[in-house]
Amino acid sequence: MTVSPAPSSSDSLELRDLPQAMIDPPAELPTIPGGWAEREWIIEGHSFRLVLPASPDAFLEDTEVHAAFDRDEYMPYWAYLWPASIKMVATILRTDWPRDAEVLELGAGIGLPGLAGLRRGLKVTFSDYEPKAVDLALFNARRAGFGHAEGLVIDWRQPPEKQFPIIWGCELLYEDRNHEPLLSLIKTMLAPGGTAWFVDGGRMRAERFWKLIPDHGLTCRLFDENLEPLPAPRVGRYQLIEVRHS
Repeated sequence: MTVSPAPSSSDSLELRDLPQAMIDPPAELPTIPGGWAEREWIIEGHSFRLVLPASPDAFLEDTEVHAAFDRDEYMPYWAYLWPASIKMVATILRTDWPRDAEVLELGAGIGLPGLAGLRRGLKVTFSDYEPKAVDLALFNARRAGFGHAEGLVIDWRQPPEKQFPIIWGCELLYEDRNHEPLLSLIKTMLAPGGTAWFVDGGRMRAERFWKLIPDHGLTCRLFDENLEPLPAPRVGRYQLIEVRHS
């Protein structure tokens, strides 16, 4: 069992320069393969100190993960932190948002983009297919002083009947089988007039997702990390796909 291949670039390869596992991990978090680590990033002058899996690859040898893969092709992508999320955070911090607007973060993992939203005064709901990821994102939010954040376990194939004016997803497009469920979810969960951002590190599968958007009655625009328009998806470099209702 391996992580899906991606173009070899700084925007699409998972971060691996993580600290050693914590000797005394937080009691609120469960025991996981490889243990927990803590790391700080400074982005746009903001400090983000996060707890995250110390060795994400250790999950690939876990019997529970193997059983979940056999049932539903589950992969523990939530345990990895991708460079695109750091660039997305910078974009979130530089963008004007309506204060107190509700945001749904899809595939939240450790919750870095959602935490940036909380810093900007938004009401964030962290969501993931993996309950451990939701618990971790909420834990990181509480440690940063945002005890009001909410969590939601979501199967993209069966989205709840709840709408948000803003939806974010980072590095969700690496498998074709997720594209149609994600776009159907946007049709259901994105409020009229709302905006969804899908950030991608330049994976080859992003173009397929981009081409499917009009078939779902949605419109899209494509941007780089500085929110400058792009004419088409690119491989190996960060891009932001903005999706709206037609």
